[in-house]
Amino acid sequence: VMVETLQFMGYYINEATRTKNCPELLAASAESRGMDTRVTDNNDMKALATQVVEHKKRQFSLPIIIKNNFLLLGHTQRLHHLMTPDLRSDCDELLKYSVKITQAMIEIACMREWFFTAQAMIEFRRSLVQGLDLKASQLLQIPHFTEESLKHTSRGKNSISTLTDFISKDPEQRKGLGDMDPNQLADIEAFCSHVSNVEFKAITEVEDETEICVGDVATVVCTLTRKNLQEGEAMGPVHAPLYPEPKFEVSFDFGSLPQNEISRPGKHSLAVHALCDSYSGLDQKVELNFNASTEDEVKREIFVHPEDEELDLQPTLFQQLMGELGGDDESEEEEEQEDKDKKKGKDKDKDKDKPKDKPKLSDGQAKKADDSDEDEKKDGDDSSDSGSDSD
Repeated sequence: VMVETLQFMGYYINEATRTKNCPELLAASAESRGMDTRVTDNNDMKALATQVVEHKKRQFSLPIIIKNNFLLLGHTQRLHHLMTPDLRSDCDELLKYSVKITQAMIEIACMREWFFTAQAMIEFRRSLVQGLDLKASQLLQIPHFTEESLKHTSRGKNSISTLTDFISKDPEQRKGLGDMDPNQLADIEAFCSHVSNVEFKAITEVEDETEICVGDVATVVCTLTRKNLQEGEAMGPVHAPLYPEPKFEVSFDFGSLPQNEISRPGKHSLAVHALCDSYSGLDQKVELNFNASTEDEVKREIFVHPEDEELDLQPTLFQQLMGELGGDDESEEEEEQEDKDKKKGKDKDKDKDKPKDKPKLSDGQAKKADDSDEDEKKDGDDSSDSGSDSD
């Protein structure tokens, strides 16, 4: 989806937007406005424009928007026979954009918590897939069904008005098939076998707890079971002969609970909707009721797994990181201590190599030593004098 389309839809979609507004919004998207126009479009559109029923007053006056809006309305009203080959090609191109653009429209409504707006967007998508106008009968989705066939289904006893009623009945009890040939009846039977027979269930629970208390975060678990499928069998694309490409069914689940956290004790009610985006008449709704107790009413035992207790004994990443930093400090201190020890050892070796100093003498000892030196000197002089006399 183009960014310009997202900005446009975000601006124009509001809480009051409904299905009747959607064709013109899709026609005004950037993808639609970027489509080519032809000189012959005005003449080609005359036959279609006179037969199309507009459900609301036009909001935009750009020619390409008006043209594509008529094409979408003509598609939902099944006026394809009034379209030229070029117009039919333009309509198919526009329908190919529709899935992604309607998905963006649904997400915008969901993001703003507008349930009825989102529901309208889903209804618009399936009207494009099946070629159904506003308030058109669901039975027109059945192959070979026409307005004349609808008259027979609504008459007399055991009348049929919904798609699920028609599918649930035995082939002999289905109305509106009197004018069908064997091939058409075979197509209808194949359609009834292919359309989803869905069983929708929903429960409210709190994970890992048997009771719901105030302050708990409630979880709604939804289960969709397609009862018409065998084990390992795939669904396949939906029956949509008027749609230009294969379309696979999508179900949207909505809950009416404004928030997941249970804020008050007592009884609570919740509506869960499962909306089908490909067939009209297959939507389902489940009402959930549950009771929320106070914390004093329910005693919960907190079980701590032994493995979790062991994990508590393990150092955290921060502790491991601080431990490594502490180890670096200790190693630095050890290196500094080793350097000091080595330096002391070298100083001791130097002291051993130095000559020993004479011991210091006291004043009295020093005087005696000086006297003895003078006596020795005198004796030396006398001996030298005697030697000279002898000569």
